[in-house]
Amino acid sequence: MNEYNYRKGTVPCHTWRMIRALEEDLYYKRPAVPGRRPPIVMPASLTVPKAPVETAPAPQAAPVAEPAANLFDLRMERWGDELARLYRDHFHGDLAAWDRLTTLLRQSWEARPAELAALDERRAADDGWYGRRDLLAMAVDAAGFAGSLAGVAEHLPYLAECGVNFLRLNGEGSQEELAGLAHACREREILLALPLKADAPQDAAAFHAWTEGLLALANLGADAIRLGDLSRLPHDVLRMARLICQLVCPGVLLMGKAPAGDQAAYFGSEDKPECHLLCRNNGALLFHTLATGDVALLRHEVEGSLSSAGLFLNRLHGDSGLDWTLDYGWLNQHCGTDEDAHRQYLNDWATGQFLGSNSRGELCREGKVCGTTASLCGVEAADYEQNDTKLDQAVACDLLLHAFLLTQSGLPLLTCGDEVGQLNDYSYHEDPARSGDARNLQHGPFQWELAAMRGDGETRQGKQFQGLRRLEELRVAEPAFDARANVWTFDTGNPHVLGVGRWYEGRKLVALFNFGGDFVTASAPEGGAFDELIYGGHYDEIGHVELYPYGFVWLLQQEA
Repeated sequence: MNEYNYRKGTVPCHTWRMIRALEEDLYYKRPAVPGRRPPIVMPASLTVPKAPVETAPAPQAAPVAEPAANLFDLRMERWGDELARLYRDHFHGDLAAWDRLTTLLRQSWEARPAELAALDERRAADDGWYGRRDLLAMAVDAAGFAGSLAGVAEHLPYLAECGVNFLRLNGEGSQEELAGLAHACREREILLALPLKADAPQDAAAFHAWTEGLLALANLGADAIRLGDLSRLPHDVLRMARLICQLVCPGVLLMGKAPAGDQAAYFGSEDKPECHLLCRNNGALLFHTLATGDVALLRHEVEGSLSSAGLFLNRLHGDSGLDWTLDYGWLNQHCGTDEDAHRQYLNDWATGQFLGSNSRGELCREGKVCGTTASLCGVEAADYEQNDTKLDQAVACDLLLHAFLLTQSGLPLLTCGDEVGQLNDYSYHEDPARSGDARNLQHGPFQWELAAMRGDGETRQGKQFQGLRRLEELRVAEPAFDARANVWTFDTGNPHVLGVGRWYEGRKLVALFNFGGDFVTASAPEGGAFDELIYGGHYDEIGHVELYPYGFVWLLQQEA
């Protein structure tokens, strides 16, 4: 019995008394009574308190170590709360969908190849890794350039010879072909940008499919993912996409085409960034400047872009042609320009309908003007007429546009074929499947026979290829072209000449661009002597600089 809660009447009397005696120690406290048994005397050995017996402590199980948090968990601690909040707000608190999304993210992180995960860590340690001035991009259509993705991989040496180390690719293929091309690009240190071909997500289910497609491209080896027209994507979706990349593939860039008017907003903010790169198409602005010979609007637009802290991917013209999206309000206020009349003039000039125009483009159904850069600059007309003087000016015009492209801050994006002055492809008119779309005019098959002449400086192809490579190499070597440089424009004293200045770490670059077809003089308000980078000349002062038709100079001054 473990508890002494007995009461008289519930157990035998003698038992109860024995229990009570034990409880109250009655055997020891009762006085001796004559005639009764002698008092019980306890042996001394029993009354001395015994030392406690020391026993070995019972063996205890080793503490179970908490598993170390993996990299994905650490990233979730940093960015997961914001992603969860944005997701709940956008998709009305669908918790089941959120669980599916986090499962997808973890699985994609676990499936990410070790080579790409290591690349993520190196790039994450250098926030500006994609802003280096040695990066040069090229837009390539796989079918037209090399027939297939495998063909593109075989022709990577040609792209490397062009100085290209950022490939913006359009093309279809299997996952195995894409992964193989991505691996071949990494071996040559060429970044690969692939398009995400998925509709803008309208609900949680579509967002899962969109995210799955994005992460699939990343794990195939894409270095950048093109999101297309960013006007289709709300800013919170873009921010979620950036957070998803931070969680799974922080070495992958997000890029897209921002709508005109508020492009910089799609970079996000410093503490909540969205896209890494925004595509900026300067074609309409540049060919407007050539058509008018007036740099006022161009200077206005360049000045307006200087305040943006993001990195633009700059291009001469887009895949769908020139749409003449200009600041007509500014043109009307400062130049008295009527929008409808000006659009008609630009269309006539670009298609060669205006008297004296050497540009050769075609109008497409959407009202845009299509054509290759060389044909729009007059190379096609001069080549057809076998007019050497006109051809030299047309080639100079083509190089002028590329020189301006390389002078801008950001990442220059060439169009495949421009490096050898590829002309319009009129064969599309004879193909019923393509004849209704004038965009095919500028997307003809790559003319490898032209590329074969790139080493001959006596041919126009050689002049264009070698002239462009010279400009690219100078840009890589000169610190003044760094993305962190201070940039400004200035009045050159000539309406045909644009002046751009760049300064970085004691090196000042002054660039002058003549958008007119005549010999002109221009000036810069910078004192001191300058060296000309392209042609190797020296100027004791640059208050009076002579420029050829469509000529340009890069003038460098180093602080003592």
